[in-house]
Amino acid sequence: MQAERPDTERGACAVLVALQTGGLSERGLTASLDELARLLETAGGVEAARVVQNAPSADPRTYIGSGKAKEIAEFIRNDGGIDLVVFDNELTPSQIRNLEDIFDVRVIDRTMLILDIFALHAVTGEGKLQVEIACLRYSAPRLTGKGKSLSRQGGTSGPIGSRGPGESKLELDRRRIRERISALNAELKDIEKTRAVNRSQRTRAGIPTAAIVGYTNAGKSTLLNRLTDAGILAEDKLFATLDPTTRRLSLPRGGEILLTDTVGFIDRLPTHLVKAFKSTLEEATFADIIVHLVDASEPADERTRKQGVTLRLLEELGVSGKPVIEVYNKMDAAVDADFIPPAAVCISAATGAGIDRLLDVLEQTAESGSRTVKFFFPHKDARAAGELFDRARVVERVYTDEGICLTVCCDEKTIGRYRQFQVDDFGQ
Repeated sequence: MQAERPDTERGACAVLVALQTGGLSERGLTASLDELARLLETAGGVEAARVVQNAPSADPRTYIGSGKAKEIAEFIRNDGGIDLVVFDNELTPSQIRNLEDIFDVRVIDRTMLILDIFALHAVTGEGKLQVEIACLRYSAPRLTGKGKSLSRQGGTSGPIGSRGPGESKLELDRRRIRERISALNAELKDIEKTRAVNRSQRTRAGIPTAAIVGYTNAGKSTLLNRLTDAGILAEDKLFATLDPTTRRLSLPRGGEILLTDTVGFIDRLPTHLVKAFKSTLEEATFADIIVHLVDASEPADERTRKQGVTLRLLEELGVSGKPVIEVYNKMDAAVDADFIPPAAVCISAATGAGIDRLLDVLEQTAESGSRTVKFFFPHKDARAAGELFDRARVVERVYTDEGICLTVCCDEKTIGRYRQFQVDDFGQ
């Protein structure tokens, strides 16, 4: 255990703790703790020390065993500046209580730290609702009580000395949490309905959609800003963006696409967190194209691990069968470049390098399901011609005395919408 005195003005000083049971390599364990340190930094804290306990399995009482727990407690007492102990895995309520009794400082786990960051970065009403639901779902099974807090607050049955007005304080708190979650879900459903209406309008407009997905801090917001001048806060921090942002992007040959930035993924993201952010993440579910952003500045094995996490979570969300564009970002600081797949699009969202190539690939992918079709619009239907002009890539336009002839490249939905004006089909 080594300690470096951090600047305590930055926030709480924390000891990071991990359990090595043989499931991770030394390099993998170090990467996991590095990520935990980044999460702590994003939440406003600073790392004071790291502790790794090697054991065949987790101790049910203290997770790391009483001996190692006492060792950490002694370090905390001697240091005098430790405010927090953060575990790299999810702890049970009893483990947290037992460890806090031993350490005499607050104890949190990886999930609690992520929830704290989510609460810090949620901006929109939808994001705040999602965070509150996630926090309540996490807190409900962790409610505890002792002494008077567990005394009966109600009810007339039972032996002498146990009767009271009804629910225990603990039961009452849990019921209130359930009621609050129910109310928040109702609010969230109203927002989801609005999102669904907006999505259907985009579908009717015939504009293809693409969702930028990837591990947290891969550079998704920076990329959206580079492509669309979206003005999203882009920081070198984990989960800097929680709320999805959609912007219209003009493509090189005149077409358009709607591009959405999504919340970043992370390893061991609890299921209840994924569920809480379902309405945000479903932008990827309904997108026509997936842009999978990978951080090229990390070692090849770390990139592979994070790609696996992203693909696994996408599968859990039901995202499959869609065209995927694999984009390696931060090529200006790339390591292990020899291990980057030849088919990948290599860019630097920060400098703009490779962006033209990405735009070309986006356009090609968007048009892969399109056909070149000729339409004729009489003058009385000039409004419909204007709509098609906005929704498709116009290859040629010819004005006649009777109206306008448009040759466009568009998808089947758009062809169906203007079928009555179709005069020729050039195939694929």
